[in-house]
Amino acid sequence: MRDIAAARRWYAEKMGLDYSSTDVEEANMVLGYSAQNAYLYLVKVTGADRPDRTPGRPPIIFAGKLMVAREYLSSRGVDVGPVPEDAGGNHFFRFRDLEGNELEVCQES
Repeated sequence: MRDIAAARRWYAEKMGLDYSSTDVEEANMVLGYSAQNAYLYLVKVTGADRPDRTPGRPPIIFAGKLMVAREYLSSRGVDVGPVPEDAGGNHFFRFRDLEGNELEVCQES
């Protein structure tokens, strides 16, 4: 993130994440792969520097109630994408944060 303070405000406003929060009660959303050890790290970058990324493979946020999670974000002004199904039968949608970083919200089948 180029502006950590702005990112913290955005993630708090749009996703309901406090500085020490790891879930959003209304949507049963959990960041990361484990509800017990979930963290969102905001890393400051400068200039054109960006961490290595695999194109088309954004970080995944797992949601127990995908459509509630989608509505939660949409109602806060986040532009959310459609809800396709992957080859494994999981449903998901993608959105971008304030700096254009793509994230995916997935409900496992």
